[in-house]
Amino acid sequence: MKNIDEAIKEFFKNKYFDLRKEIEPIVLLRQEFVKRFPKNQIHNMQLDDYVVGKEKESFCYWLETTLRPLGSIKGGSPADKKFGVYYSKDNDEYRTISKWDKSENPDIAFTNIKLEISNLLLAGKNKEIDKIIDNEISPMFKYKILTTYYPEKYLSVFSEPHVDYFLKRLKISYDVKLHVEEKRLLLLSYKNSITEFKDKDNYYFTAFLYQWSNPKVKEIRLLPMSKEEFLDWTIEEVQNDYLLDELINENDGYFNYAEKGMSSIKGALILFQFDNHVIGCAKLLEVIKHKEPIDDIYKGAYVFDTSSIKTFEPINTDEMKNIDDSFKTFSQVKQYLDPVCYEDLMVLIQLKSDGMITEEIPEDETGKYPEASKKQITINAYERNPKARQDCIRIHGSSCVVCGFDSGKVFGDEFEGKIHVHHKKPLHELDDEYEVDPKEDLIPVCPNCHMIIHSKSGGTYTIEEVKEFLSK
Repeated sequence: MKNIDEAIKEFFKNKYFDLRKEIEPIVLLRQEFVKRFPKNQIHNMQLDDYVVGKEKESFCYWLETTLRPLGSIKGGSPADKKFGVYYSKDNDEYRTISKWDKSENPDIAFTNIKLEISNLLLAGKNKEIDKIIDNEISPMFKYKILTTYYPEKYLSVFSEPHVDYFLKRLKISYDVKLHVEEKRLLLLSYKNSITEFKDKDNYYFTAFLYQWSNPKVKEIRLLPMSKEEFLDWTIEEVQNDYLLDELINENDGYFNYAEKGMSSIKGALILFQFDNHVIGCAKLLEVIKHKEPIDDIYKGAYVFDTSSIKTFEPINTDEMKNIDDSFKTFSQVKQYLDPVCYEDLMVLIQLKSDGMITEEIPEDETGKYPEASKKQITINAYERNPKARQDCIRIHGSSCVVCGFDSGKVFGDEFEGKIHVHHKKPLHELDDEYEVDPKEDLIPVCPNCHMIIHSKSGGTYTIEEVKEFLSK
């Protein structure tokens, strides 16, 4: 990842002016919203002018949907908790929660909500942080209101994990006991200390942050794999025979646990730990409990997205410490890693993988060019030949033929030649006697372009199609 100074220069050189074209029309919509719902008239707002579920011109609809490009509050809490009151089309009635009226009367609740919004806007105008913190409007909705009415005073990073992520990425020291509202002010202060951003709308700095270092995962966990469960297994056997074969093809992504399972969120990145190394990773879909223990042992299971399961050259303790300086050592504890480490971790995993994904050729295998005997190492993966890979790079070079990415130029000389090799013809169409021609059949592509090539439902995109995507 580029350092912050380089990233800022690139942002203003290559992205700022295009972004202005996108943001300026939305800023005009923000101004229209403020005219529709002036601060001094909130107390006169009618229920239908407020709720989602009825009119697309309502206060809540505008903030959640129309002005979504200026900061998303979509999803998360249900409408009654997020907005306090909403209209249910299915039941043809207004609904609220006891927080706003113990009898759950929508009209009374709405009166209380309007008063609280008015109080919030007054506190927001005067930057009275304690009053903003104590205000009863739901957290993300509260801050969307503030950034919409006072875009020069508040920053549209709504999720607290994202606020923490950016503070750590920017190496801004802070007291962990600070309230999220106070931490947002630290981000805003940092923004105003940067010459290029100081006089720019806060929306541009928010856009820059998410382009520079997007917090893709909220949780990273280490999952120790019991040596008793895999007695006398080598790392390679656990990787190839269990993770990339049994877990995918026999268990359909269900990884059974015997004792108390870890509590983890959907979408968490799970790192498989074995013999004091990280040997693989996968995306968690859910954690389930079995109604009755399986084989009188297994009480539940972690369910993984089978398409996300991958292995790589084992990552050792020192490498983990370099990724997350809070990491001390491997243990049987299901440890957390700081999500801020995600991108650095992905770079390391990619380098450790050395391009070993579906349709790739490992560099450590031997043989001639026949290459279609199937293995259960990854889904639909095949035995590969290193000489074909080497010849492909010798003929075509090690830069991506789609976007021109060169890992040596970006990451340094030691990473020169790190590139994926793509088979133009899908290998599942080849018979066992097929001999690959590295000049005609193989081309070098970067991981991102390779992913796009293989993202077409029922097939693959051509190189020309992917180039066309980039030119849009």
